[in-house]
Amino acid sequence: MRHGEVKWLARPRPVCAAMAWLLSALLIIPPNLMAQGSGNLQTGSPLPFGLSPAAVLQPAPGQPILTNPTALQPIVPAQSPCPALPTPQPEPVGQIPALHELWPVDPTTVLPLSVEERMRQEREAKQPPDRGPDTRSPGAPNAPAPPMMSPGASGAQAVAEVAAQKREREAFSATRRDVHPHNNFTVEEAFARFSVLQDVKSRLTQFGYNFFDLQSTTFAPVQDVPVGPDYVVGPQDSLAVHIWNVPDPTFNRSYIAQVERDGTLVIPQVGAIPVGGLTFSQAEQAIRTRLTSLLKRFDLHVAMARLRTMKVFVVGEVVRPGAYELSTLATVTQSLYAACGPSRSGSLRQVRVVRDGTTVAELDFYQFLLHGDRSQDQRLRPGDVVVVPPLGAVVAVSGAVKRPAIYEIKPGTTLSDALTLAGGLGPFATRERCHIFRADPVRGRVLIDVPLAGFSEARSGEARPKGDQAPRTNLILQDGDFVVVPPLPTRATNVASLAGAVKSPGPFEFRPGMRLADVLVPELLLPEADRSRAEIVRTHPVTFETTVIPFSPQALFEGREAENHPLQQWDQIAINSRLRPPSLVLVEGEVVRPGHYTLQTGERLSSVLKRAGGLTPKAFPQGIVLLRESVKRRQEAELQRFIASERERLTAQSAAVAAGAVGVSGSGGVITSAEQQTLAIRLQQLEALAGRAELGRVVVRLESIEQLEGSPDDIVLEDRDRILIPQPPQTVTILGSVKNPTSVVYRPGLSVDDYLRQTGGLTEQANEKELYIVRANGLAESAYVKIKDVRPGDTIVVPQKLEVKTPQLALWQSIASIVGSVALAAAGIAVIGR
Repeated sequence: MRHGEVKWLARPRPVCAAMAWLLSALLIIPPNLMAQGSGNLQTGSPLPFGLSPAAVLQPAPGQPILTNPTALQPIVPAQSPCPALPTPQPEPVGQIPALHELWPVDPTTVLPLSVEERMRQEREAKQPPDRGPDTRSPGAPNAPAPPMMSPGASGAQAVAEVAAQKREREAFSATRRDVHPHNNFTVEEAFARFSVLQDVKSRLTQFGYNFFDLQSTTFAPVQDVPVGPDYVVGPQDSLAVHIWNVPDPTFNRSYIAQVERDGTLVIPQVGAIPVGGLTFSQAEQAIRTRLTSLLKRFDLHVAMARLRTMKVFVVGEVVRPGAYELSTLATVTQSLYAACGPSRSGSLRQVRVVRDGTTVAELDFYQFLLHGDRSQDQRLRPGDVVVVPPLGAVVAVSGAVKRPAIYEIKPGTTLSDALTLAGGLGPFATRERCHIFRADPVRGRVLIDVPLAGFSEARSGEARPKGDQAPRTNLILQDGDFVVVPPLPTRATNVASLAGAVKSPGPFEFRPGMRLADVLVPELLLPEADRSRAEIVRTHPVTFETTVIPFSPQALFEGREAENHPLQQWDQIAINSRLRPPSLVLVEGEVVRPGHYTLQTGERLSSVLKRAGGLTPKAFPQGIVLLRESVKRRQEAELQRFIASERERLTAQSAAVAAGAVGVSGSGGVITSAEQQTLAIRLQQLEALAGRAELGRVVVRLESIEQLEGSPDDIVLEDRDRILIPQPPQTVTILGSVKNPTSVVYRPGLSVDDYLRQTGGLTEQANEKELYIVRANGLAESAYVKIKDVRPGDTIVVPQKLEVKTPQLALWQSIASIVGSVALAAAGIAVIGR
């Protein structure tokens, strides 16, 4: 038994020796070497939240390990969107919307708000009393847009939402634009009133405020700004820790860890590292120090994965003051964006940042808007207060400047500084002077003229002269000044001009001492120029009287000094041309090639018709129409003379008839007789004749081109003649005193009476004796009309009978007077004979 026990005790000696060597190695080898040689996690090391040990041991290749599922979730603060700009509603036709009802403000209008308000009140006073502003149907053109309501809202909730939206729109309209129907004393309104009187074509707006007009639905945290080494790490920040170049591949990992509320950063296999309150560079050094104690060789890179938010306060003259949750990298500009920007009554040049009751920064937005300088746009810290004070002193710069607007100025701002704010003088600005309209409390509005000779020196950055040598552009501006830079005159001063038959007509530079030979050379004239005579048209610069100086270009080119006249400003050298413009005629209708044709000298009608290709088979040569401008002008003059003489004769006749009627009546009253009515009708017909007359027609008999050639009707054509060859007509027209004036179809063999019967016959006023026919070629025939043949295209005219009838009453009164006189004479003779 004892022997067996000895055998059993002797067996485990190698095992015990191995265990002894293993314990010795554990005591001698350093812990970091053990970590590099072991593929297992340290006992008791923290695991990522929500991950199992198997997931930690076998992560996806290239995917970072999230120690907290919320480490990358964006922190979006609760930010309500800025109020939407009200949409202008269309007004009914004939009504002009008021300026405060338009949104945004129309930059082209110059009417003050008071005028627009008065016009709106007048329009409302003219409306019917039963028409109210709320009685318009939703489908009406000028009905307001229905408010937006959340889906599923009850009746009470819907009413509350509508009321809230209305209050928000009214508040935004009153603060963002500072335009209110009863507020007529805003900065833009005050300058607009005065600009109307100064003939300023556009309404000036305050500079810089449209930078904040961009409406956004949310204010996202700043993510694109790099984190500097001085950034203070705090809770809710997330760090990305990248470890590589470790001999053991299981340690080559990327971790995204969130800073806990106690300020620690927990990294698997590393442990908890206190980083809260440290700067970003110090936090990186703390992580590196911890890894150095665990690993012998590694490379490390630390970056910010997510930034926390902070609360800042925006107060003062802003659209929506309050407390806002912003990114820790937010600046003053981004805080103002969150508050929908400064109102028009707020300052852009004195924005202050107050921290712990002390002003730590002051921001001038003009430096950013004009020069792109963001050095003053400091980064905010939790609890900072951004204060926008009321608007400071303002001046308006208008006229020929590059950026006319209303600018806020600081104390000591000069005229040169204001012009620099406006972008400088425009290319068409005058350099002589500018006007400053200043509001004086005692004298009212006064005008100051300031020369602009020193403006360029003031812009160059050189030292400004003092005393009497200082330019007037160093004049200190005051609050409310209105600067107007007038433009240059449109007419050039140092010019003369060439006109007529020259190769390059137009103005040229005039220099003192210039003579005619300095401008006019033989190579400048065109071949058709008249070299025997030309003219210099001279205009006096003061009296503007015109003087014509003739000269001979040929003599000038030959070197005669007498023709080399000295030139003066605004002279015009006119070179005549010997060419005549070509004469054109227009051929229309039934010809082979209708169109415009150039006339040869003395060319006749038959020649032009041949050049047009002759007549087509559908042509009606008997109805040719030839209109001539010269004939039209003569006929117009003769017609006007005839109408004037006839009107005078009829007026005198009407006066004589009225005077005779009064004398016959013996009562001194005016008798309305048939004669006066007839004369009035004749006057009306005379006016109608002047309107219906077709002037300019030349009557030509044409049967064929062959018969026309060599005949008296083959007349010589003139410039702008118009030739029309119609198609064969199919009707006969009856006009005048017939019961139904119309056109009837032509039928061979019918007489004039037959055509008259087709119109219903003659009227009672028809003058059958004066009946006449107008042929298709324009000729009129009045003799023996009843027995003449009627042809297609003829016009039968029945004039109206106009007879002056003696008044019956006046006739019998005259007869009775004569009989009475005879009887009285006979009675006298009988008495004497007794």
